[in-house]
Amino acid sequence: MLTRADLAKYPFLSEAAEYVRELGLSIDELSAPEFGLVLDRAERRLEEALSKGRVSGDVSNESAEILSFPVSNLILSLVGEERARRRFALAESKRAYGLLRQEDPEKLEYIASTTFAWKVKRLDVKLGRRFYDFALSLPDFLRNSVHLREPRWNLPNRVLDHGFVYVTRDEAARLMEEEVRTKILERSGRSPDEVPKLLGSVVERAKGLVIKWLGVPTKYELPKVPLPEAMPPCVRHIIDSLDEGKNVQHMGRFTLASFLLNIGTGEEDVVKLFKPATDFSERMTRYQVEHIGGKRGGRTKYTCPMCTTLKTHGVCFKPDEICETIRNPLSYYKAKSRTLTNEGPKREPN
Repeated sequence: MLTRADLAKYPFLSEAAEYVRELGLSIDELSAPEFGLVLDRAERRLEEALSKGRVSGDVSNESAEILSFPVSNLILSLVGEERARRRFALAESKRAYGLLRQEDPEKLEYIASTTFAWKVKRLDVKLGRRFYDFALSLPDFLRNSVHLREPRWNLPNRVLDHGFVYVTRDEAARLMEEEVRTKILERSGRSPDEVPKLLGSVVERAKGLVIKWLGVPTKYELPKVPLPEAMPPCVRHIIDSLDEGKNVQHMGRFTLASFLLNIGTGEEDVVKLFKPATDFSERMTRYQVEHIGGKRGGRTKYTCPMCTTLKTHGVCFKPDEICETIRNPLSYYKAKSRTLTNEGPKREPN
């Protein structure tokens, strides 16, 4: 069912890995002139991921596209930079989603069942206004939807039939994106004991790209606010997740920005806080922060979402005893501040 062009589009496939194995190439052989395009493409994949957050779908040279993928993973493992690994995995998975969503259902089913070992069945069902193309086993659905915070991914909002969840073709591709991201992270984490001589200069250039696009890795310090220790658990968790290079969904980012702006944090500090994000764009981040702060759009300064909203979107994290007395993270900050300043805790009126 799969052609070499398919392997070039989806180099994470098991068939692509088998294709590379059958060639029997060693690292030293990549120094041959005929493989120069492979190394060039491997480096370009990394730079595209680091600079743009998305790898291009160019498959004009199928062999170079297939071979450059494992070489990029090898370079990343030798660089040993967690932020770069996560950004590359996210960029490659976004590329995969853009291509997968255009495939016919037969090919999606084949990739899902062979490469990802999903239990999936073809459907042709219309319920209400939606057409469902697949029924995906509950464990496979839950494993890949757990990080998707939109309400439509919550199980109560899904069609469940004898242990299978109905999904559309686009939803199947989106879940496959999550699977691709996870698998790439696993691959780029396997590092050889030493850097092959051929790749020494390549690895050094890659380290330079990481610093250029992601900055020097530093532990983020909490913004200079009156009482940073009064921040609620959900806000601290979002900050820690960003600092570790983890992907934070839209509601989490909005919550963090609106919370910090409302307790007096400067816009520059808020923008810097998002820099470790795998898909960071300073221009877009600055625009969104200014919009939330009321300097753009309708000139309305947004407040922090209510706790009920945060629970719905999976942003609430390990609530403590103060969380039981408030309805908004800003109220938590005020209540905790009273305690820390010995003014005594006050309950929010019901």
